[in-house]
Amino acid sequence: MLPCASYKQLLYRVKCKHSSSWTRTKEQSPRLWTYARIACYAAKTAEAVPPQAEGTVNGLTGKDVIVRYYEAYNSGDLDTIASLLAPDVSYHDMIYEDPFVGRDEVLNYLKKVRRTVPADLQFVIEDVTDGDPRAVGITWHVECGDGVVFPFSRGCSFYTLNPRGQITTARDLVESAAKPGSTALKLLAALTPVVRQLGPAAHPSTLKRLPLASAAVWAFYLGYTAYIMLGTGAPGSPAYNTPPEVLQEVLYESLNFFYINIGLDALGWAPVPSVACHPVSEALFNFVAAWSLMALPYMLSDGRSRKLGGSGGIVAWWTGIMFLTNVFYIPYLAQRAAPEPVTPTSGSGSSSSGSSTTAPQRQQPQVPPPPPPPNSPLPPWSPVFGATGLLVGLTSIGWALAARPEYGGLAERMSYFIETMNSNRVFYAFLVDSGLYCVWQAVLMQNTPARYRFVPFFGMAAHLLRRGGSEEEGEEGGL
Repeated sequence: MLPCASYKQLLYRVKCKHSSSWTRTKEQSPRLWTYARIACYAAKTAEAVPPQAEGTVNGLTGKDVIVRYYEAYNSGDLDTIASLLAPDVSYHDMIYEDPFVGRDEVLNYLKKVRRTVPADLQFVIEDVTDGDPRAVGITWHVECGDGVVFPFSRGCSFYTLNPRGQITTARDLVESAAKPGSTALKLLAALTPVVRQLGPAAHPSTLKRLPLASAAVWAFYLGYTAYIMLGTGAPGSPAYNTPPEVLQEVLYESLNFFYINIGLDALGWAPVPSVACHPVSEALFNFVAAWSLMALPYMLSDGRSRKLGGSGGIVAWWTGIMFLTNVFYIPYLAQRAAPEPVTPTSGSGSSSSGSSTTAPQRQQPQVPPPPPPPNSPLPPWSPVFGATGLLVGLTSIGWALAARPEYGGLAERMSYFIETMNSNRVFYAFLVDSGLYCVWQAVLMQNTPARYRFVPFFGMAAHLLRRGGSEEEGEEGGL
């Protein structure tokens, strides 16, 4: 092998067309001759590529890239958006707590936006910086219809790009609908001494470790227990003073669970006698039980629920829900809302090798709890639970309206409904549970399309029958 200087001399001779040196090199050192040819080809290729204009990446300014990104979003061109996002892009819309990281996560959200938001909502660029291929600032607002400016839709964004002209970071600030004015300044002045006193403990990562959401659910549970179970403000008698006839009615309704024993009794196969209760009361009991049944697939696939003891612990909670509804449902949701446990790392403790005279270092903010695990797909048997719940729910509606004709027509049944709601604590509690189940359904189905999530009972049943419709779902996030 020749030293680097010899290669340079050879290239110089080649460029100067010293054919004698070229021929002699080919004969004496074929390997060196090959290297020289490769070097010549690379030099000619480099000369053939025109230099990029100042302030551009791949011929595009940073402004060009961002304008193209917004145009692609407005037209729903997700393929172009994907080409403009770096694989490790990090996007933080400041209305969300955490940034969304990765091209796939951002694209999944954009797909969800295109399904949810009306197509005529368009981002209109007001101003955008120019001249820097790697950093761009932009102001914008949103319009709908024929140029109608959407209220409180003004915002600004900042983007950084990599050398390939792809977006690597993005941060959005959207106009607030609340306009506190000078009140915000007074609040800032009042909170500054508190933050100064707390020091690192005031860091948002520390606040994330506080079980605020869980505490709020537990507080609601205390109120629910005080009002429904123990208080005297709700209709009927409290739990500790339930009349024997009410307890007996609950027992009979439990024996007629999902109308199975009623059907067996009609065929003469009932293992225990089926005692008739009022069809409206039977229907309400079974409707709520069917709703509780359908919650299990979502509880098992929910990432936040895994800290409750795995599948075994979740099934135990669900069993309690089937028997006593919100007596177990609300505590389950409270523990689900707790922060994820932080796994200690080897570097989290203080070093034992330091000297006792070493000056104390500034305390670092605590590590925030990790995000909850992602949801897993619904179990393969989910459609069975959806079909069962739907069948029992529809049967309950028909049962309340027409079963057991000896209990009268619609007028008599409505009269019974109103009278029992105002005198029977158990019946009243089932009605309250039905209302709360609408909220719990939206919580457990938070990543599902709105047409399932916000349609009480029947939306859950339809979603289970489709086993989630995973092709339509995306993660929460921001543009």
